[in-house]
Amino acid sequence: MSTAGTAGELGGKVAGGWIGGIIGSFIPPPGLGTLIGRAVGSRIGGMAGRAAASALQDHINSMENAEEEAEETDRAEGAAAEEEVCKDCAAKCQQAANDAKHALYNNKRDPGNSSGFHGYLNRMIEQMCGADGPGTPSWDRHVDELTGARRKLADTYKPFQADAGETPECDPSQFFSREERETINKIIGNGKGGATGWTPETIPFKGRNHADCQSLPAARESARMRDYLRIIRPQGGPSGPALTS
Repeated sequence: MSTAGTAGELGGKVAGGWIGGIIGSFIPPPGLGTLIGRAVGSRIGGMAGRAAASALQDHINSMENAEEEAEETDRAEGAAAEEEVCKDCAAKCQQAANDAKHALYNNKRDPGNSSGFHGYLNRMIEQMCGADGPGTPSWDRHVDELTGARRKLADTYKPFQADAGETPECDPSQFFSREERETINKIIGNGKGGATGWTPETIPFKGRNHADCQSLPAARESARMRDYLRIIRPQGGPSGPALTS
């Protein structure tokens, strides 16, 4: 028997016995009626008390079950909502990464490419490996175009950046290789050393016939950061000094 049922039975017996005794006192002979009334009242009261306590306990159990079910429903709905938000965030971060890579790698000379503009890397290498050096109208025009390309890259990369000690909206390590992250930060001026050697104003001129520039077609074909870096930042040797970073 449950604790509630036991307590209800005891309470019912006491109350039933007391009421039964009062009623029995009116039944002769004196004393006997009171005794019988108490016994019968206690019996009936105990049964009634136990039934009432059990009904109350069932009601309490029912309410607790209902509350648990409601909490479980809330948890399930909350988890579903959180999962939906996460999916939405992942989609937004993927789109931001696609936009940043487009601003970095886009080659307007690719077949079927109708964008009409180079990403920063291709524009940067064309500046380094062009026919016209600093001081020419062509060089100055390229500087203006590079400035716009750099601004576009910085804008698309914002979701992957945060102030010191803060977490960015999107985790760059999930969408960019280490070399891509380092290169983007050098271009837009983040990290140690700023953007020295990677901005429109600081890109060195090598010229069309420079040995480093001979691999430009292959780099554009592969569209891999490592191949671009072999032109932009050669590791010493006869091909020339590396850019500072």
